[in-house]
Amino acid sequence: MFTIPADETYQRIIKIFYHLGIWQLDDESEYRRIGKRLFYTFFGALLPIFFGANAHLCNDRNESIFSAEAAIINSVIYMKFLYLLFKKPEILAFLYDQTVVHSIENRDEYEQASKKIDKFISFVRPYCSAFFITAPLLIVSKLPIFSSDGGLPVFISLSWNDSEIVFWLAYLFVSLSTLLYVVAYLFTPLIWYMMLNYSIEYELLGNKLRKLGVGKKTAVKQNDLRLSQRSRFAEDLIVLVKANRTLTETIERFRSCFSPLFLGQITTSGIAICASIYNLAFASNQDIVQTEFHVVVLLCVTFDIFLDMYLANDITVASDRLSYCLFESNWIDQTESCKKHVLIMGEVLKEPQKLVVLIYPMNLETFLTIINGAYSMFNILKSFQ
Repeated sequence: MFTIPADETYQRIIKIFYHLGIWQLDDESEYRRIGKRLFYTFFGALLPIFFGANAHLCNDRNESIFSAEAAIINSVIYMKFLYLLFKKPEILAFLYDQTVVHSIENRDEYEQASKKIDKFISFVRPYCSAFFITAPLLIVSKLPIFSSDGGLPVFISLSWNDSEIVFWLAYLFVSLSTLLYVVAYLFTPLIWYMMLNYSIEYELLGNKLRKLGVGKKTAVKQNDLRLSQRSRFAEDLIVLVKANRTLTETIERFRSCFSPLFLGQITTSGIAICASIYNLAFASNQDIVQTEFHVVVLLCVTFDIFLDMYLANDITVASDRLSYCLFESNWIDQTESCKKHVLIMGEVLKEPQKLVVLIYPMNLETFLTIINGAYSMFNILKSFQ
């Protein structure tokens, strides 16, 4: 029996949550836990409010649009931050669930699943590292020693303010909040990892269905061998039916738990993508670092919603193959009653597992709808330029 535990990268992410006090240890007092949660809840809420206020107060239209975009993006990250603060037991339960920590009997299947996870991890590591490298660079590059424009680390001019004290307080606040939001964004790879493993579990379940009725030959009479195989087929089918039901219930709990977060991303990502494109098209291109920053924000927002839709679509596709895998098994040689059960189960499996948030199915078609909506909003916004 082979098992695939949670990758070391995710273990490190969890340790960061504990070290910063976002997640509290079991031996901490209740007052200390409540104090940390209240502090992070109110401090984290200030950054979207700050960007929203700057969008209203600043005179430059391009900066106002960028601030509104930043307020929207950070509002979604703040939702993720709240999940981290108040949904720790649920997150750990999903992360260490048996459907995520796979138990595999076949070595080839184990190597195939490990390869798929390792390939995904090889992307997640530099993806997370890029944020931890970029955030300090943004903060340091805007220090008066290196920059003379008097702006904040996220390219906010704060033109409506004349007080140097207010500027430095804002600089300190934005710097600390940026680092905090980078840590909060680490929750995103955790969700991706869970969704990836759900699709892998469906693939493993399909392989088991395909191998039903294919038993090892033993030195017994032919009639006894057939009876033994038929009995084993029925028993294995029952086990796999229960496994499919458990996996379906787990994914439904996952969808129910994180549906507000997915809904927030679906409804705001189109606006954020539109604003990012607008900033790239019409904002000042004199600062190369600022242009690169807009490019990174656009790629981040687009890729975030794309990977959510892609992995959810992958779950649907993997579950949709189960009925075909079942009929690829050796079900023809079974008893009539067993054949009827197979046919019934085949009809049940024809309905794939779909992640639907409110009225929005999480699939690639929804992603294209978001992109088309962002393009339409950009054309409307451009007409006022």
